[in-house]
Amino acid sequence: MVRKSKYVLYIENISSATRSVHVKKELEYAGPVLEVERDYKSRSALVEMKSADDATYAWRKMDGVQVDGRKWKIDYATRADFKFFGWKVPEDVEDTPDRSRSPTRSPVRSEYSD
Repeated sequence: MVRKSKYVLYIENISSATRSVHVKKELEYAGPVLEVERDYKSRSALVEMKSADDATYAWRKMDGVQVDGRKWKIDYATRADFKFFGWKVPEDVEDTPDRSRSPTRSPVRSEYSD
């Protein structure tokens, strides 16, 4: 496995129509993107940025934006995210609990109340 930097963002809730090149283009305005890997089944991606400033800027500006009809949730990648994608975990990445891979859903409410 190739050594990865610690400047890796985890993006979830990506539309199935959004390709890796589109994810890269969306985040490149924040700075150089070294690598993007999509997982279409989990609707997520890991994005490796060149520097900490670039990663922080992308996280602040892009978390919650809507792309292809889906609201992106962006956070720094955890050990579990690195392992899920098969990337080597840098030693200085925090060991945080794994977050849910599926978006939370609110209960469906009927138009009619009882």
